[in-house]
Amino acid sequence: MDSMPTTVPGRKKREMRHFFRYQLIRLHRLAEDSHAIALGVAWGIFVSFTPFLGFHLILCTLMCILFGGSKLASWIGSLIGNPATFPFFFWADHRLGSWIMGLFGLGGGGTVKFSWDSLTFDALFSDMTHIIVPILFGAVILAPLAAACGYWATYKFVELTRHRRLARMKLARQRYGESGRQV
Repeated sequence: MDSMPTTVPGRKKREMRHFFRYQLIRLHRLAEDSHAIALGVAWGIFVSFTPFLGFHLILCTLMCILFGGSKLASWIGSLIGNPATFPFFFWADHRLGSWIMGLFGLGGGGTVKFSWDSLTFDALFSDMTHIIVPILFGAVILAPLAAACGYWATYKFVELTRHRRLARMKLARQRYGESGRQV
């Protein structure tokens, strides 16, 4: 008799919380210095604000190779861009980019009217300049701001957790001696 698996209430929420906590632990355990880790996360956040879906990990890796930073940290930082956050990022990019284009008279001041009925490949490609170009203009402003905030927060987080870990190790050495066994 086949029985359907039952879902435990709140299980998905616990799994997501565990996943993100594990990513923070991975950041903390990287052997690289705090600057490289923070720079990697900043590149991951920076790339997440761009409309180049499907190329984020490649772009993160290239940025870390060219400008420095931890590749693994950049991949973890790029997790900020996910299906739940992309609509907000692209909406903010588009709004800011349209405003900037309108200020400089580049024709981006108008908004694109969206309708599910008119969502076809032809309509998408014909309206591409009204969608992608303002998003790129907005990303030029928002991506560096978000990356700078991510750099600062990550640097402080890694420094703080490493400082606490060293303090715990020092206390353990004092308490139990160098061998690590209780005397």
